[in-house]
Amino acid sequence: MALVSVVTPVYNGSKYLRSCIESVLCQTFSDWEYVIVDNGSSDDSRSIAESYASDKRLRIHSNGQVLPVTLSFNRAASLVSPGIRYLKFLCADDLLFPQCLELMLRVAESNPHVSLVGSYKIHGTQPVFEGPPFPQEVVPGREVCKWFFQGRLGILGSETNHLIRLPVEGAGSSLFDPTFSKHSDTELFVRLLKDRGEMGFVHQVLTFTRVHAGSVSVKQAHILGTGHLEALAILNKHGPDFLTHGEMKTLLQTRRRAYFRFLFRSLFKSAGKEIWRYHRSNWPSLGIYLSSCDMARVIAVGAAMCAVHPLDSLNRLRREISRRASRTVRQRIDG
Repeated sequence: MALVSVVTPVYNGSKYLRSCIESVLCQTFSDWEYVIVDNGSSDDSRSIAESYASDKRLRIHSNGQVLPVTLSFNRAASLVSPGIRYLKFLCADDLLFPQCLELMLRVAESNPHVSLVGSYKIHGTQPVFEGPPFPQEVVPGREVCKWFFQGRLGILGSETNHLIRLPVEGAGSSLFDPTFSKHSDTELFVRLLKDRGEMGFVHQVLTFTRVHAGSVSVKQAHILGTGHLEALAILNKHGPDFLTHGEMKTLLQTRRRAYFRFLFRSLFKSAGKEIWRYHRSNWPSLGIYLSSCDMARVIAVGAAMCAVHPLDSLNRLRREISRRASRTVRQRIDG
């Protein structure tokens, strides 16, 4: 029986899938199984995965239809073998460095109360060194989540960057909460630390998260501002379990103020209608309620921002008008 299951859901990921798979095959720790789940790809992702099927540690499954991202990850998690002690997600366009499993498992096996293990990482072209002070390897979950709520987002990064100890209550088909459609990984990590205690950490760069034009994170998080919305929702849902009343009140005010600034700026963006449509449609499911008074605050915060930094605001407005004009010209040419 393998100690750890590495799981890769893939949808039309043929461009990077081969290097992703080979990063698992090159691990210095070899007691693993590798589950690759094709989410109804129309490219040759499946055939690329099958070309490695001679390694009996690798299993390939197909969803048969395209599932939403969160449901696809839940489906993949449900396919790990019974008795597996650790779960390691690896997105199809990401990589593990050779000692990733060995060093993460060393921390987990040495500390039985650790439910989650992270490390330094490379995100796109940027190294991310957010973590506990060196050489501290184990941190109370309460402290880690306070760091996250206070804005140290890198400590709870992408799925690829963490090792999960099993069993997790609800593991499998309901591991990720689909309510948090774009940042369900972060919500899961907060939930694990709330339920089961401590986080382990390796002070080395062990994973690479690829950032490219086709990735969901680029389009959704950057353009639609999903992070603003779902970070506020995660704070609303889990914050009281980690924070004092005073800390919660202060962080809510800070998060809401940042969210209002984003909403105000989106009014002038070429994708403004799409942004507002996305946010309004997701408020009810995420438990975010903005009253007419809150809408007035959006305008007030934006007006105050313009008053304090008039030149910056004017330049930003000019850039957005220019982008909108360019987009209109392209649409007319394409049409």
